[in-house]
Amino acid sequence: MMDRLVPLETLYARFAAFAEGRAQGTGCWAAHEAVIDRLAANQRVAETYGWTSCALERAGGTGQLRAFGLPPSECQRRLIPDWPFEPRY
Repeated sequence: MMDRLVPLETLYARFAAFAEGRAQGTGCWAAHEAVIDRLAANQRVAETYGWTSCALERAGGTGQLRAFGLPPSECQRRLIPDWPFEPRY
């Protein structure tokens, strides 16, 4: 499956399946890498749209990595959209 053709939530689910032992094989690292690559790509797109203070974070230091940033003309940081699958900000 080509990772750019599926939503970020699908990439998270694929990685979780390996991490929780529900999937077998050698694809765990590839699944993790696909999530990181998508988050980085979404962050790059956000920055081209004028977002600032972009960073990858984990809620409470554990759990899924998420990309957050400060959208233009806003005062509060928010989750960066999965640009290929969500409307433009």
